[in-house]
Amino acid sequence: MTKSPEQLLALPIGSATVGQNLRRAVESGRLTENADGTFARAAAPKENPNWVFVTKGPPLGCDFLMHFMFDHAYAEAAVPHGCGACYKVKAVLRTLRELVAAWEVAKGIQCRSKWGTDLNNPFSQNVYAGYFYVAGLDAARALHKVVREAFAKDPKLGPDIALSIKRGCSEYEAAVGPSERYAFTPEMAELEAYLKSRFRERKADHHPSMVIANWIETAFRLGDDTYLDFTGGTRLREMTLTYDPG
Repeated sequence: MTKSPEQLLALPIGSATVGQNLRRAVESGRLTENADGTFARAAAPKENPNWVFVTKGPPLGCDFLMHFMFDHAYAEAAVPHGCGACYKVKAVLRTLRELVAAWEVAKGIQCRSKWGTDLNNPFSQNVYAGYFYVAGLDAARALHKVVREAFAKDPKLGPDIALSIKRGCSEYEAAVGPSERYAFTPEMAELEAYLKSRFRERKADHHPSMVIANWIETAFRLGDDTYLDFTGGTRLREMTLTYDPG
C-alpha cells in the first residue's frame, strides 16, 4: 500500500524520524526549505578541482542521494535505497602520466567514470585514482575484465595497474559499516521517490582546465616529474640552488 507523505516522513532512521532529521537540517542552516515546500542545500557546492568526468550513461544522482538523503534525511544513519546497486571499479594510478592515459582509455569505454587526485579524500591512501560506476556486482565484474584488457593494451599503463571492486561510497561504510551488511526496505524506496520531487539541485561550476592545472601542481609537489609530459617539458618551477656541504 502506498504511504502518505506524513507516514513516509515518520519513517524512523537511527534515533530520529526522517521528518525530524530534515527539520533539524533546516533549523541548523544546512538545508533551505522554499515556499513551495522544496528543499535545497543551503549553499551551492564548491567546485572540486580534483576530478574530470566521463559522462557516458545515465546520471548517478549523487547530489540527491548522498548530499541530501544520506547527509540530511537519514542523518548518516542509513545508506539510501537508490545507492543499493551502485558498484565501482577503482583504478589506482602511480603517476600523472598513467592518470591521463587511463582517463583517455576510459573515454572509449561505455560507462560513467571520474579521474583525478585522491589526496583530499580522507578515506583513501591513494594519490591518483579513477572510478567507473556500474549497477550491480555482476556488471562490475564484467567491467573489471574490460578495463583490465584495455589498460593492458596501452603502453603507458600495462597489465599491472591495480584494479578493485567496491560498493557505493566509502563515507557509507565509515558511518554504517561493511557494505555487505547494507539493508534496504520498500519504504525507503517510496520515501526517496517522494523526496526527490521536493529536492532542488544546486550544481557547482566545473572547469576541466583548472583540474588539469591542479593535477600538474600536485604532481610537481610530489616529485612526480611525469607532469613534464603536459607542460612541453618546461618545469613548473626552477630547481633551487644547493651547495656542497664540505
